[in-house]
Amino acid sequence: MKYTDICTLDAQGRIVIPTKMRKTLNLVNQDALEAELSGREIHLRKCGELPVDTHRLASFLTILYNSSRHTVTLCSDTQVVSAVGSFLPDRTPVSKELSACIQAEKEYLPDMSRQIYLTSSPGTPVAALFPVHAEKPLALAVLSTKPLTEVEIGCARLVATTITHEFIGQRQFGQEIISN
Repeated sequence: MKYTDICTLDAQGRIVIPTKMRKTLNLVNQDALEAELSGREIHLRKCGELPVDTHRLASFLTILYNSSRHTVTLCSDTQVVSAVGSFLPDRTPVSKELSACIQAEKEYLPDMSRQIYLTSSPGTPVAALFPVHAEKPLALAVLSTKPLTEVEIGCARLVATTITHEFIGQRQFGQEIISN
Protein backbone atom coordinates (compact mmCIF):
# COMPACT_ATOMS: atom_id res chain seq x y z
CA MET A 1 0.00 0.00 0.00
CA LYS A 2 1.35 3.39 -0.94
CA TYR A 3 0.00 6.55 0.63
CA THR A 4 1.43 10.05 0.32
CA ASP A 5 0.58 13.20 2.23
CA ILE A 6 2.23 16.60 2.70
CA CYS A 7 3.28 17.48 6.26
CA THR A 8 4.44 20.91 7.43
CA LEU A 9 7.46 21.33 9.68
CA ASP A 10 6.86 23.53 12.77
CA ALA A 11 9.39 25.89 14.42
CA GLN A 12 10.76 23.10 16.64
CA GLY A 13 11.33 20.77 13.65
CA ARG A 14 8.29 18.57 14.36
CA ILE A 15 5.77 17.15 11.93
CA VAL A 16 2.39 15.55 12.50
CA ILE A 17 2.09 12.10 10.98
CA PRO A 18 -1.30 11.93 9.26
CA THR A 19 -4.03 9.95 11.04
CA LYS A 20 -4.39 7.45 8.21
CA MET A 21 -0.67 6.57 8.45
CA ARG A 22 -0.77 6.33 12.27
CA LYS A 23 -3.76 3.98 12.12
CA THR A 24 -2.21 1.82 9.39
CA LEU A 25 1.01 1.40 11.41
CA ASN A 26 -0.86 1.21 14.73
CA LEU A 27 1.21 4.12 16.10
CA VAL A 28 0.26 5.41 19.53
CA ASN A 29 1.59 8.04 21.93
CA GLN A 30 5.23 7.37 23.01
CA ASP A 31 5.92 4.76 20.28
CA ALA A 32 9.57 4.79 19.22
CA LEU A 33 10.32 5.65 15.60
CA GLU A 34 13.62 5.18 13.82
CA ALA A 35 14.53 8.13 11.56
CA GLU A 36 17.03 7.36 8.80
CA LEU A 37 18.61 9.90 6.48
CA SER A 38 19.18 8.48 3.00
CA GLY A 39 20.59 11.03 0.59
CA ARG A 40 18.00 13.82 0.64
CA GLU A 41 15.20 11.62 2.03
CA ILE A 42 14.10 10.91 5.59
CA HIS A 43 12.66 7.44 6.25
CA LEU A 44 10.64 6.73 9.41
CA ARG A 45 10.08 3.20 10.75
CA LYS A 46 8.22 1.99 13.81
CA CYS A 47 10.60 0.25 16.20
CA GLY A 48 9.58 -3.20 17.39
CA GLU A 49 8.39 -4.06 20.87
CA LEU A 50 10.80 -4.72 23.73
CA PRO A 51 10.43 -7.50 26.29
CA VAL A 52 8.42 -6.38 29.31
CA ASP A 53 10.99 -7.10 32.01
CA THR A 54 14.12 -5.39 30.65
CA HIS A 55 15.33 -4.60 34.20
CA ARG A 56 15.50 -8.31 35.09
CA LEU A 57 17.05 -9.04 31.72
CA ALA A 58 19.77 -6.46 32.38
CA SER A 59 20.69 -8.30 35.60
CA PHE A 60 21.68 -11.38 33.54
CA LEU A 61 23.69 -9.21 31.17
CA THR A 62 25.38 -7.51 34.14
CA ILE A 63 26.57 -10.88 35.46
CA LEU A 64 28.24 -11.62 32.12
CA TYR A 65 29.69 -8.10 31.88
CA ASN A 66 31.13 -8.32 35.42
CA SER A 67 32.87 -11.61 34.60
CA SER A 68 34.21 -10.62 31.18
CA ARG A 69 34.43 -6.79 31.18
CA HIS A 70 33.17 -6.77 27.59
CA THR A 71 30.08 -4.85 26.49
CA VAL A 72 27.13 -7.24 26.35
CA THR A 73 23.87 -6.60 24.50
CA LEU A 74 20.67 -8.44 23.80
CA CYS A 75 19.40 -7.54 20.34
CA SER A 76 16.43 -8.31 18.17
CA ASP A 77 16.98 -8.37 14.43
CA THR A 78 16.08 -4.67 14.34
CA GLN A 79 17.20 -3.05 17.61
CA VAL A 80 19.06 -3.22 20.89
CA VAL A 81 16.82 -4.60 23.63
CA SER A 82 19.25 -4.07 26.52
CA ALA A 83 22.96 -3.26 26.86
CA VAL A 84 25.46 -3.37 29.73
CA GLY A 85 29.01 -2.03 29.62
CA SER A 86 28.48 0.99 27.37
CA PHE A 87 25.99 3.76 26.88
CA LEU A 88 23.80 2.29 24.20
CA PRO A 89 20.13 3.24 24.48
CA ASP A 90 17.46 0.59 24.21
CA ARG A 91 15.84 0.56 20.76
CA THR A 92 19.07 1.64 19.02
CA PRO A 93 18.83 0.18 15.49
CA VAL A 94 21.29 -2.65 14.73
CA SER A 95 23.37 -2.79 11.55
CA LYS A 96 22.09 -4.69 8.50
CA GLU A 97 25.00 -7.14 8.78
CA LEU A 98 24.20 -7.93 12.40
CA SER A 99 20.49 -8.19 11.62
CA ALA A 100 21.23 -10.88 9.02
CA CYS A 101 23.33 -12.83 11.54
CA ILE A 102 20.57 -12.62 14.17
CA GLN A 103 17.95 -13.78 11.68
CA ALA A 104 20.08 -16.85 10.88
CA GLU A 105 19.62 -17.88 14.56
CA LYS A 106 23.05 -19.52 14.69
CA GLU A 107 26.03 -19.04 16.94
CA TYR A 108 28.47 -16.65 15.30
CA LEU A 109 32.14 -16.30 16.26
CA PRO A 110 33.47 -14.02 13.54
CA ASP A 111 36.97 -14.04 12.18
CA MET A 112 38.45 -10.83 13.61
CA SER A 113 39.69 -9.93 10.10
CA ARG A 114 36.05 -9.69 8.92
CA GLN A 115 34.36 -7.62 11.59
CA ILE A 116 30.70 -6.76 11.97
CA TYR A 117 29.43 -3.98 14.16
CA LEU A 118 26.42 -3.63 16.40
CA THR A 119 25.23 -0.41 14.77
CA SER A 120 25.83 1.25 11.43
CA SER A 121 28.53 3.41 13.08
CA PRO A 122 31.77 1.45 13.51
CA GLY A 123 32.80 1.10 17.14
CA THR A 124 33.79 -2.01 19.05
CA PRO A 125 33.16 -5.05 16.82
CA VAL A 126 30.96 -8.02 17.70
CA ALA A 127 33.28 -10.76 18.97
CA ALA A 128 30.53 -13.36 19.50
CA LEU A 129 26.81 -13.75 18.88
CA PHE A 130 24.64 -16.39 20.56
CA PRO A 131 21.02 -17.02 19.61
CA VAL A 132 18.29 -16.67 22.21
CA HIS A 133 15.49 -18.91 21.01
CA ALA A 134 12.27 -16.91 21.08
CA GLU A 135 9.17 -16.10 19.03
CA LYS A 136 11.17 -13.40 17.25
CA PRO A 137 14.90 -13.63 16.49
CA LEU A 138 17.00 -12.47 19.45
CA ALA A 139 20.72 -12.80 20.13
CA LEU A 140 23.23 -12.08 22.84
CA ALA A 141 26.16 -10.09 21.41
CA VAL A 142 29.51 -9.66 23.13
CA LEU A 143 31.61 -6.75 21.85
CA SER A 144 35.41 -6.86 21.96
CA THR A 145 38.41 -5.81 19.90
CA LYS A 146 40.16 -9.09 20.86
CA PRO A 147 38.98 -12.68 20.39
CA LEU A 148 37.13 -14.04 23.41
CA THR A 149 38.67 -16.73 25.59
CA GLU A 150 37.04 -20.17 25.80
CA VAL A 151 35.82 -19.31 29.32
CA GLU A 152 34.21 -16.07 28.09
CA ILE A 153 32.54 -17.92 25.21
CA GLY A 154 31.25 -20.57 27.62
CA CYS A 155 29.89 -17.94 30.01
CA ALA A 156 28.13 -16.11 27.17
CA ARG A 157 26.55 -19.37 25.92
CA LEU A 158 25.33 -20.07 29.43
CA VAL A 159 23.77 -16.60 29.78
CA ALA A 160 22.08 -16.90 26.36
CA THR A 161 20.64 -20.28 27.37
CA THR A 162 19.52 -18.90 30.74
CA ILE A 163 17.76 -15.97 29.07
CA THR A 164 16.00 -18.39 26.74
CA HIS A 165 14.78 -20.52 29.65
CA GLU A 166 13.97 -17.67 32.02
CA PHE A 167 12.10 -15.42 29.63
CA ILE A 168 10.99 -17.51 26.70
CA GLY A 169 10.35 -20.72 28.66
CA GLN A 170 8.12 -18.88 31.17
CA ARG A 171 6.12 -17.28 28.39
CA GLN A 172 5.54 -20.67 26.73
CA PHE A 173 4.74 -22.28 30.09
CA GLY A 174 2.21 -19.53 30.85
CA GLN A 175 0.53 -20.08 27.49
CA GLU A 176 0.23 -23.82 28.22
CA ILE A 177 -1.48 -23.09 31.53
CA ILE A 178 -3.93 -20.67 29.87
CA SER A 179 -4.77 -23.13 27.08
CA ASN A 180 -5.43 -26.05 29.52
